[in-house]
Amino acid sequence: MIQKDEFVHFLVQTGALKFGEFVTKSGRHTPYFINTGEFRTGKALSRLAEFYAQAFVEHFKDKASNLFGPAYKGIPLCAATAMALFQHHGMDLSFTYNRKEAKDHGEGGNLVGDTYKELRNVVIIEDVITAGTSVNETMQTMKAFPHAKIKGLLISVDRRERLENGKSALATVEETYGIEAHSIISIDDIIAFLESEENRQKIGAPENILEKVRAYRQEWGA
Repeated sequence: MIQKDEFVHFLVQTGALKFGEFVTKSGRHTPYFINTGEFRTGKALSRLAEFYAQAFVEHFKDKASNLFGPAYKGIPLCAATAMALFQHHGMDLSFTYNRKEAKDHGEGGNLVGDTYKELRNVVIIEDVITAGTSVNETMQTMKAFPHAKIKGLLISVDRRERLENGKSALATVEETYGIEAHSIISIDDIIAFLESEENRQKIGAPENILEKVRAYRQEWGA
């Protein structure tokens, strides 16, 4: 079972979760920001992969044989998760990632790793989604590979923000593509973490941050 408070603390420690004043791509002013590009040491990436692997086991065990990491952030995530699944759970899955531009020499193509010459049940490994744009691009890319059967999506944090359709990005992905979509934690888990005064003190949380995050969730949450 994933220790969600532990994961939130880990995100803050590594700088991947920050509290303050930020603006999202959609122009919303948010009191928190998530950037998994902050995982830039072997120790941090290894620990992150352990959380991804545990979430995979909880949601996708026996449902998938391949991990797909969309370029660029998904590449180290899927490779590291594949390693963690083998090291900690004895599961030996293949992994695949794409190039932004197809290679026209050597083996060619725009896929690296398992190139789906045989049937594979696939889980996409992403960092964070807000509007689902990256997932839509990935699903379009995968149409060219009939042996790749997309079974699900796994991300680190679900912001659970309301899209124009009134639903969250993960719920929209599930509905649009008929796949499972899961996260290690959601904004509700971050709020639950912040509700502990001990936790707020432990991370040096800004004053009134709990109220600000709650208000943002109330305004924009799905």
